[in-house]
This record gives sequence, structure tokens and C-alpha cells, in this order.
Amino acid sequence: MNHLLPGFESQERVALLLSLTRISSPEVIAALTLHYTSALPAERAAARHGIELSNFMRGQKKLEQIAATVEAIKAIDWAKLQLTHLQSSALLTSPLQPKQVA
Repeated sequence: MNHLLPGFESQERVALLLSLTRISSPEVIAALTLHYTSALPAERAAARHGIELSNFMRGQKKLEQIAATVEAIKAIDWAKLQLTHLQSSALLTSPLQPKQVA
């Protein structure tokens, strides 16, 4: 499943995802950033930055793996947040039981 959409990602998001990889080639980084921020096809982004398409695809695969991990973490956090919210809502809306005096 693709978690990154070409043309719909911000430069900041792509840069943060790239920082979680070992991709170090400035040309590969530039080509991936161009592809994901401007929707330029992979072949053209690779050619524009003078890299082989296979190197671009390897970087793209790694970036997608990192994005999948980030999305999985976000899903866990979201579920935990929802559970916490439901628990606190239940506490706020439940009627208080009056103490019985003996």
C-alpha cells in the first residue's frame, strides 16, 4: 500500500521521513522530494537529477516502508487517544452515586 502520494506531500514531511532513512545521496533525496512534492513522474524526477531509475525506486521503496511505520504508530496513538477520551467521557457523564449514611 502506498502511504505517500506524489504531489500531495509537503517538503517538511518528505524531509522528516528521509531523515529516518539511511538515504544520503543528495541526488536521490532531491529526486524523491521533487516526485512527492510536485507529482513529477518517477522517471522524469530521476532523469532530472541524473540518477538511475533503479536507485530512485530503491529510495522510494525505503521511504514507503518508513511512511508505513509512521502511519502504524499514528494508528496506535489514535486508538489510545480515543480510548482515553471515551474513558474520561464515561467518567464525566456517569451519575454520581450518593453516599449512604448508616
